[in-house]
Amino acid sequence: MTAVPQPPHFQLCNQQAFETCVATTLQVLAAVEFAPALHHTQPTREILLAFAAELDRHAGDVAALAGERFLDLPALGQGWYKRLVAERDEPLPAAYHALHSAAYLGLDGGTTTATLLSAVAYALRVLAQRESWLSN
Repeated sequence: MTAVPQPPHFQLCNQQAFETCVATTLQVLAAVEFAPALHHTQPTREILLAFAAELDRHAGDVAALAGERFLDLPALGQGWYKRLVAERDEPLPAAYHALHSAAYLGLDGGTTTATLLSAVAYALRVLAQRESWLSN
């Protein structure tokens, strides 16, 4: 089997998909944080759980680009999340921190970026389970 370099437009498409993922995730986190103050509707539990699943899928794509197709990213993400909230159980700041780190590392961060995206997905699942944060 011969390795063939990816055409430049694949790299551009991957970068654009990653940037869209980061921007959309930031919007979801901001909706959880700011919707009540602005009298907007917060994302429902179902929306957060569905978004978390898509975020894990995207993390898998990032890991695959780095050559790591078979990582247990949800478990790795949960581990990172637990490190981020070791002193206080605050899922929203942990999600922001992990997302900022993933955005900084970008696609070049490979599996670390993928793990951080999965940590955000885990934080969204924690938020989805908290009654006081969400309106149905």
